[in-house]
Amino acid sequence: MTSTAQFDVSLVVPCFNEAARFDAAAFATALHGAPWLNLLLVDDGSTDATPAILSHFASAHAGRAEVLTLPHNVGKAEAVRQGLLHVMGRGGLCGFWDADLSAGLDEVASLREVFTRQPAVRWVWGIRLRALGRDIRRKALRHYLGRLFATASSILLDIDSYDTQCGAKLFRADALLATAISTRFLSRWIFDVELLTRADMLLRHRGGTGVAEAVYEQPLGAWRHRPGSKVKPGDFIRALRELWRVRNARAGWRRDLLPTVSVQERVRPSSPAITAP
Repeated sequence: MTSTAQFDVSLVVPCFNEAARFDAAAFATALHGAPWLNLLLVDDGSTDATPAILSHFASAHAGRAEVLTLPHNVGKAEAVRQGLLHVMGRGGLCGFWDADLSAGLDEVASLREVFTRQPAVRWVWGIRLRALGRDIRRKALRHYLGRLFATASSILLDIDSYDTQCGAKLFRADALLATAISTRFLSRWIFDVELLTRADMLLRHRGGTGVAEAVYEQPLGAWRHRPGSKVKPGDFIRALRELWRVRNARAGWRRDLLPTVSVQERVRPSSPAITAP
């Protein structure tokens, strides 16, 4: 069995105007307690004090944390994609985590452990499963809208996922991820669903059964809604519109992505130039 000691994690943290919420102490504690963890803080064109705060943190934790500065705001989807492209060449595991730490960084270890228990797993996604013994605190409206969205995703895309939108995800830094993020996302709100859909298409192209064989959903032990979220209940309608766009885009992905893909081969892409969304 492969030891988790071999799985260094490069974690991308997208940040846009997080000056009031960035918990430097929590991030520092996580780095101290997990020698296998490294952070890439992506400043997504922030207009507040975020750049200075991130720079100071990275300087204080040189070798374990760095900042990727985007020249203008491109949205979470592209900020995450640019971050993943930046760290993929390091190998091991990479992933992304919401800067507000609704899911605490202690959860990274539980997601990382799955790769040891299940060697065939390529991606591990944290999910917010409300159940006895778990401390999942979400606003009721958010919870029920999330369940409706998961149902709509399952119907339109034929992918059964309990919670696509939780901002706690890890990936093997291999060719499956590299190909899935090789082009910009259509979505600004539901890029997680788009990423899952691309992976499903790629895996089926190789004769597999899709993401059911490669993606594992790991229930989080705790998740708490943080004030100041940039996502509003009205964004549910925008998410449904983007879901329909993702469904209709699959034919184009088959044309553009599949001719050059081999998800069994390891690749190390470089980060492309950033263009306006």
